[in-house]
Amino acid sequence: MSAVLENTANWDDPVSLITTDVIEAYRRDGVVFLPQAIHPDWLALIEQGINRILMSGSPLIQTFFKDLPGEFKDMVRHFDVTPEFQRLLYYSPIADMIQKLIDSENVWLLFDHVFVKEGGFCRKTPWHQDMPYWPVAGEQIASMWITLDPIPKEECLEFIPGSHRRTMYDGFSPADADDDVTIGFYGKDLPRLPDIEAEREKWDIVSFDITPGDVVLLHPGVLHGGGHTTEGHKRRTLSARLYGDDMVYAKRPDTRPTVPLTPGLHQALKPGDPLRSPYYPRLRPIPDVIDADWK
Repeated sequence: MSAVLENTANWDDPVSLITTDVIEAYRRDGVVFLPQAIHPDWLALIEQGINRILMSGSPLIQTFFKDLPGEFKDMVRHFDVTPEFQRLLYYSPIADMIQKLIDSENVWLLFDHVFVKEGGFCRKTPWHQDMPYWPVAGEQIASMWITLDPIPKEECLEFIPGSHRRTMYDGFSPADADDDVTIGFYGKDLPRLPDIEAEREKWDIVSFDITPGDVVLLHPGVLHGGGHTTEGHKRRTLSARLYGDDMVYAKRPDTRPTVPLTPGLHQALKPGDPLRSPYYPRLRPIPDVIDADWK
């Protein structure tokens, strides 16, 4: 099975890259690679936004494997304080591409997610699915994974196509990942992750050689893990996580808050309620007040 679809750059009409084949592959595999889908100008805007966050000292910057060899940074939900990300997500083709991919009249931002691996060797991000961490359920959802740096296949994010249609496992626990990457985030109600890295031969694993401008469309239910980086390499990535009309609020085990921390959400919504909240700005159609302000 291949999740790679051959497309040529079409920066004048990138939405046309979301063909019937792409949509079918996304539904089947949960992961699709699109070469040269994002114009360099948008990559420059992402770089400015990441630099702003890193310089801000934001309390939402999390360090994985802190003070250990190979630590890296994880940064969530900076849209509200990062004008570069606001401009990007309202006016780049990202939301239009995902809107066509998931076939939704409306598109909302679940959250922006930045990963920075630099300064030499950085460890793999353990295998996991995103969906267990998030308080959501439904079909119309996708992440666009965009990297600013060239990445060889051996250091790219890795995926198990089709796994979004199978078991939803507990997430890994970041605090315990140095000891055992299968220890659960919640520790109850969801099955424990298999040790995929220890038995890679049993799994259908794909990854891609990445050139800046390439993107990966990723369903949050797909099992995936981040490749390591080696000396002289770095990886700065934005994952834009967007959703559509059919997504609803879903409960997760009560031992830990869902990610990212969203105070008051469980008080405002009941399981099965449409996922509507000030935490999740609508991107499509662009709200009139935003359109008037930004144009």
